[in-house]
Amino acid sequence: MLKQISDIVLEAGEIVKTGFNSNKNIKYKGEVDLVTEYDVKTEEFLKEKLQKLFPDFKIIGEESNNDTNEYPNENVIFIDPIDGTTNFVHGVPFVAVSVGVITEKEGKYGVVYNPILDELYSAETGMGAYCNGTQIKVSSTPSLINSLIATGFPYKKDNLPYLMKVLEQVLLHSRGIRRAGAASLDLCYTARGIYDLYYETRLKPWDMAGGLIIVREAGGIVTKLDGRYHEMDSDSLIASNGLLHVEFLNLLNEI
Repeated sequence: MLKQISDIVLEAGEIVKTGFNSNKNIKYKGEVDLVTEYDVKTEEFLKEKLQKLFPDFKIIGEESNNDTNEYPNENVIFIDPIDGTTNFVHGVPFVAVSVGVITEKEGKYGVVYNPILDELYSAETGMGAYCNGTQIKVSSTPSLINSLIATGFPYKKDNLPYLMKVLEQVLLHSRGIRRAGAASLDLCYTARGIYDLYYETRLKPWDMAGGLIIVREAGGIVTKLDGRYHEMDSDSLIASNGLLHVEFLNLLNEI
């Protein structure tokens, strides 16, 4: 089944790759939140193919459900057709097609593909995590001061003062921070051991669903900002190699 999902995502990636190198019709979902015809085209392709593969599952995609605030936790597939649309529009090659299959409130399959860099991340519960067929593992960095941390910032700026306080502390207590602009790939880079920890607020399920299982299958930990286990019922998360988690939670508690 994972192979079939991966094949569908790879096909969808060809649509994204074509769009990346083409002129785009850009629309606005918000003041700075963008959508292109390639987001819509890719999502329609994925929904049609995945519905045939999972006829009894509800499929929720970013572009067709972006106003929905309540999501089922069982037997659902979350699709982000182009995670990192702003990158896509500006020609930054950090974009991904993300698919997460959820059964019994847990991730069953996760596939994230960056068609520009040709990186295919995939995982199935209990079977490990892989990038282009090679198994990946989280880093072994034991302390924040030696860590590289990733984050993102929401389109809505109402919690910006808090995020700036967190950012200041992260900069003081880590080796550095990166903000690349695609949550699914931030999760995959954490799973791969490139990042040691990733945190973000105001995410949607389609941002996280594909990458969550990949981090966990790579040996990492994903929780809510308060340290509780993360399912799909929170819009914020911390994903880490596990060794840094308590130290980072303590850092947040001091803010």
